[in-house]
Amino acid sequence: MQRILTLVCCMTLAAPAFALRCGSGIVDTGDITLKLVRLCGQPTLKEQQERRVLTRSYDQVRGVYFDDYLTVPYEVWTYNFGPQRFVQRITLEDGKIKHIESSGYGY
Repeated sequence: MQRILTLVCCMTLAAPAFALRCGSGIVDTGDITLKLVRLCGQPTLKEQQERRVLTRSYDQVRGVYFDDYLTVPYEVWTYNFGPQRFVQRITLEDGKIKHIESSGYGY
């Protein structure tokens, strides 16, 4: 019974699957950029990117639907924590973390 209780406690304290531990804090998808900078500091690299999103609109004058593209800007921040940890690439959109990806070991 003691082992089960200990296991359950450890599981609830573990970081989510795609979370990033910085010092004693954890950042996860949905967290704001300010929290990321406060816990992890400034990234090694910041990349400005954009993607096109297909939208369908209705033209009331002609009475037809048409396809249009919206440009959505986003940033990819790269953290290199050294040779003992993986490089982390974090996608930010609208001031929030959208995706966390691990690469190989840092340098």
